[in-house]
Amino acid sequence: MESIKELNVYPEKGHSIMFVFRRKPGISLEEFRYHYEFTHGALATKLPGLISYRQHPTRKPGKGDGAYVPDEAPYDAVSLYIFENAAVAEAAWVSPQGLLVDEDTLKFIDTETMISLPVIPRQVL
Repeated sequence: MESIKELNVYPEKGHSIMFVFRRKPGISLEEFRYHYEFTHGALATKLPGLISYRQHPTRKPGKGDGAYVPDEAPYDAVSLYIFENAAVAEAAWVSPQGLLVDEDTLKFIDTETMISLPVIPRQVL
């Protein structure tokens, strides 16, 4: 089985979607991060046809983050999923594994405030 690190290729082609989200009320940041990395990550990496999956938990803003960063991060994490194409992505989300990912999402992510962004990843440097 491939590890998360082995899946962290960054193809510029493919079907990509980014999710920006907060934890559910009542879940501590530590609980959220643990679940995101070890439970949700393990489920997500098994989505059929997934060629890249990146997790980006936010950190406390500080020096070097620019003038437009608030004192507290308004979201807890960003995930980027990349599939070979849209048909593969659609099949993955409705697969048994995709349903498990969705079920797990409802356990720890505030879906009411989640933002879904279709994106084009572009490696510049």
